[in-house]
Amino acid sequence: MSAPTNSYFRSDQQRRSDNDSARQLTLKLLVTVVVGGVVYVLTNVLLPKEEGPWQLVLSVLCGGTVLIVQFMASFVNQLSELKDVVEKRFADIGEATKLFNEVEKLRGDGVPRLAEHATKVVSMGPDILHEFAHEEINRLAAQMEDLTNLSAETPGENHDWLMTLTKCSRSSIDAISTSVVDDGFWSTEPASRYLTAQREAILERGVTVRRLFIVKEREERSALAPICEEQRQIGIQVRVVVLEQLPAHLRRGKMIDWIVFDGALTYEIHADQLSVNSSTTVNARADEVQPLIRRFNQLWDASAEPSPNGTPDTVPVLTPGSDPDGA
Repeated sequence: MSAPTNSYFRSDQQRRSDNDSARQLTLKLLVTVVVGGVVYVLTNVLLPKEEGPWQLVLSVLCGGTVLIVQFMASFVNQLSELKDVVEKRFADIGEATKLFNEVEKLRGDGVPRLAEHATKVVSMGPDILHEFAHEEINRLAAQMEDLTNLSAETPGENHDWLMTLTKCSRSSIDAISTSVVDDGFWSTEPASRYLTAQREAILERGVTVRRLFIVKEREERSALAPICEEQRQIGIQVRVVVLEQLPAHLRRGKMIDWIVFDGALTYEIHADQLSVNSSTTVNARADEVQPLIRRFNQLWDASAEPSPNGTPDTVPVLTPGSDPDGA
C-alpha cells in the first residue's frame, strides 16, 4: 500500500507545480500584452498625426522587453534558489563525510552494524517497535554524549554497565561492598553472571580482583563467611572489616559501594535514605577517581589482620559457625 500512496503524493505535487508554472506564464503574457497595449495607445494619443507602422512596432518592442525582463527576473530567482540548494547539499555532504570519517575510526566496533540495523528496524514491524528502537537509539546517543564529559549516570543499579566494565577490565578490579547495599545480592542471577565474568577476567586476562566487605557489627562477619569462601575459590582476594573497628579518620570518608576498574574508572552505586539503590555513576575524571583509589587502599590496608610476627596479613578464611574474633 505504501508504493501507490507515495506515487499519488508525487503526482499530486507534480500537478501543483505544473499549475503554478502555468499561472506564472499566463501572468507574464498578460503583463506583456497590457504594456504593449498601453504603449500603442500612448503613441497614438501623443502623436496622432504621425502615420506608419512604428507605433505597432514600438508597442511590440516594449512588450517584448517587459517579457524578457520578467523571464530574466524569474531566472535570477531560480539561480538564487539553486545556489541555496547546492550550498545546503554541499553542507550535508560535508557533514556526511565528517560522520563517515568518524565512523571509519570505529569500523571494528558495532557502530556500522548499529547504523545498518537501525535503518532496517525503523522500516519494519509495528509502530511500537519503531518507537522502541528510536528510544533506545536516543538513550544510547545521550549516554555517549555524557561520556564525552568522562562521566555518565543512570537511575537505579545498572547491571549491564557492571558486566561490560568487568569484561573490559585488563589489569585490576577493586571493589568496596557494604552490607546495606549487598543484602541478598550475592544469591541473585546478576551476581552469578558478575562472578563468572570476574573469574574469566582472572583466568583469561590475569586481572587482579580485590573485594572489601564493610560491615557495621562483628556479628555480620559470620554471615559473610560463605560468600567470602565462594569468591576466594574463584581467585578473588577478599577481606572483611568492621566499621566500628576502623580508625576514626577512615570512618569519616565516603562509605558507599564503588568499584575501580583498571585504576582509571569508577562505578559508584548511590542509595537513598531508604537504602534503596537510586542511581549508578561511571566516572573517568582523574581528579575524582584518584581519591577513591587512595581510600580503597587505606581501607584495604586497615582490614589486614596482624600476623604473629607483627606484619599485616590477610583475613583468614571464615567458615560457617566459626568465631570471627578467634574467641
